[in-house]
Amino acid sequence: MSLFGLRSAVRSAEPGLLDTFLVAAVGTVLVIRLFLEATGYPRLGGGELHIAHVLWGGLGMLVAFVLLLGFVSSATRHIAALVGGAGFGAFIDEFGKFVTSDNNYFYRPTAAVVYVLFVLLFLVVRQLWRFRQLSPRESLVNAIGLAEDLVAGDLDEYERSRALDLLTHADQSEPLVSILRQRFVGVRIAAAPVSGLHRLRGRGSAMYRRVVTTTAFRRVLFTLFAIEGLVIVLGLIAVTALIAATALGIDVGDATVDVGGGGPFAIAVQFAATFVAGVLIIRGLVAVRHSRLAAYHSFELAIMVDLLLNQPFAFLDQGFGQAFDVLFDLLLLAILRYLKAEEQRLLASGHEAAPLTSGALAARRI
Repeated sequence: MSLFGLRSAVRSAEPGLLDTFLVAAVGTVLVIRLFLEATGYPRLGGGELHIAHVLWGGLGMLVAFVLLLGFVSSATRHIAALVGGAGFGAFIDEFGKFVTSDNNYFYRPTAAVVYVLFVLLFLVVRQLWRFRQLSPRESLVNAIGLAEDLVAGDLDEYERSRALDLLTHADQSEPLVSILRQRFVGVRIAAAPVSGLHRLRGRGSAMYRRVVTTTAFRRVLFTLFAIEGLVIVLGLIAVTALIAATALGIDVGDATVDVGGGGPFAIAVQFAATFVAGVLIIRGLVAVRHSRLAAYHSFELAIMVDLLLNQPFAFLDQGFGQAFDVLFDLLLLAILRYLKAEEQRLLASGHEAAPLTSGALAARRI
C-alpha cells in the first residue's frame, strides 16, 4: 500500500454523486448572490458581530462528513452530496473576503477564480470516469457496496440490475462474485412501504410508462430541447458577432454588458461553453429517435456545461438578471434527472425486453 492508500483507491460507480455536488455548489452561489442583491445585502448579527455565510458553508460540509462517516446507505450518500455541495458553494462565494486586505466581497477577480475552480472540478470529475473503465476489482468493490442495501432491505430492481452488471465485469475467478450473484438474483425485492411519498413515486413511474411510448411525448421532448438549442445558437451568434466586431475595432457600445461583460476572457469562456452545449443538444435531438436514455444523457450534459461552465461566470459578472437563466437550467436538469431515473427503472424492470407490440415498437423507435 502506498502513502495514504491512494494507490489502492477505488472509484465509485456513481459519478452522478459528484455531479449533484457541483450542481448544488453552483446553485448555492447563485441563490446567495440573488438573495443578497434582492435584500440589499443585510447583515446577520448585531453590534460587532457579523455571521458570514462562509460559516454556514462550513456547517453544510460538516453535516455531509457526518452523514458519510456515520451512516451506510445509498440515500445517505445522495443527501451528503447535496448538503456538502451547498456548503461548498456558500464557502467559496466569500473568496473575495479572504484574499483582500479590506475584506472586499465584491473583489472582481472572484468571478474568474470561482469559474476556473468549477471548470477544473467539472473536468476532473469527467476525466475520472473517462480515461478508463472500472477495473474488475473496482467493479467487485462497487457491487459489494450495493450489497449493503441488499442486506439492509433497501435494494430496488434498478440497483439489483446495476449490481449484476458490475459483477459481470468483475474477475470471475473471485469466489465472492458467484456468491454475490446468487444473492442478488435470489433476493426478493420487498414491496415499497405504503406512504404518500411512495404512492406518488409509483404513480409517477406508471404515468411515465404510459406516456413514454406516445408520439406526443417525443414531440414535446424534441420541441423543448429544440427551443433550448435555438436559444443557444442565437447566443453563439451574438457572441461570435461581438468577437468579430471587437477584432475589427468596431465600437459596440453597451453590447459587452449583455454578452460577456467581463471582457475578452468572459467572451471566450461563454463562446466555448455555448458551442459545446449546442453540439450536445444537437446530439441529443438526433439520439432521441433510437435511445431515450442516450438523449437524456446528452441533454443533461448540455445543461451541465451551460450551468457549470457558463452561467456562474455570467451571473457573477452581470448580476441579478442572470439568475432566471440559471433557475431555468436547474428546472430542466431536475426534469432530466427524473426522466433518466424512470427510464433506467423501466429498462431494469424488463419492459423493453417484452414482445414488440405496437407500443413497444414505438418506444424502440424514439
